[in-house]
Amino acid sequence: MFSIMRSSILSIVTAAALLAPLGIGTAAAQTVAISTLPPGAINNVQAAAIAKAVQEHSNLQMRLLTFSSPAAIIGAVQYKQAEFAYTSNEEAGDAFAGINQHQGKPMKDLRVAFTVFPFRVGIIVRNNSDIKTVADMKGKRVGSGWTSFKQGIALWNGLLANAGLSLEDTTPVPTTDLLRAADDFKAGKSDAFMFAIGGPKVAEIHASIDGGVRFLNMENSPQANARMQAVRREYHVAAVKPAPNFPGVIGPTNLMEYYIVLLTHKDTPEALVYTVVKTAYGNKPALVAGHPSFRAFTQAGMAARQDRLQYHPAALKFFKEVGIATGK
Repeated sequence: MFSIMRSSILSIVTAAALLAPLGIGTAAAQTVAISTLPPGAINNVQAAAIAKAVQEHSNLQMRLLTFSSPAAIIGAVQYKQAEFAYTSNEEAGDAFAGINQHQGKPMKDLRVAFTVFPFRVGIIVRNNSDIKTVADMKGKRVGSGWTSFKQGIALWNGLLANAGLSLEDTTPVPTTDLLRAADDFKAGKSDAFMFAIGGPKVAEIHASIDGGVRFLNMENSPQANARMQAVRREYHVAAVKPAPNFPGVIGPTNLMEYYIVLLTHKDTPEALVYTVVKTAYGNKPALVAGHPSFRAFTQAGMAARQDRLQYHPAALKFFKEVGIATGK
């Protein structure tokens, strides 16, 4: 099974670090991997920021393994191809439970090393488009199929549920993955695409289209949130303000939010998990230097409650030591 996943690796990033004693016991210097999305996705640069910070401030070398499919990203940890996975709590929750695209194949060995920060995604249209609200998406051309990125179905249905719609209410444009769908929008094949704020691909398309792009503002009401959470319980609405690194956010804008987590395997050595968690905890400036989105990273937030996931014992040990043992 995993030989197939290995074939989808798109790039490997490596760097060296010096041997130093671990926080709990000692271990030989080693290279570990973080699985994530390919270049162009903001997840890729964020995972690279973690890898760089860990390399510079611990005895570990880290590399990125990139996959187009979130299922493969998470599976890399479940099947011990990578020590860590940079992914979303909503997709990881489905994988752990063995539901939706993971039906009958629960990944019960997944554990959370730490929660990274809130992650916001939204529907993006041309700034001069007459699409002004999520409700205006009815009948519009939207990516469908998502053969290599099944998470795209849940994300779109969550976004559209904000206005009581689903993908069934749109005109399908077959696509494979996140980056292909964005390119289809750029080429004029679709009326909208969905992406995270701050993503390199968003910046590319914003700069290439006359007038740029615009994120649609979402309704923030108990009813709208309930409709979104009927798709995946982690989905909710959060407000975002314009920022230089947020092209397409042209004013205060409500977007869909969930959380990014760094996953690991239940059998990953405690010393390794402890070192990575401790390094992230103590080096926010290095993370922010890697990507400005890490301004949202907080020490207390590392132990945020995850209703459908469990923390690794080494993470809980560290959280207890520093007084943030709030996760489960």
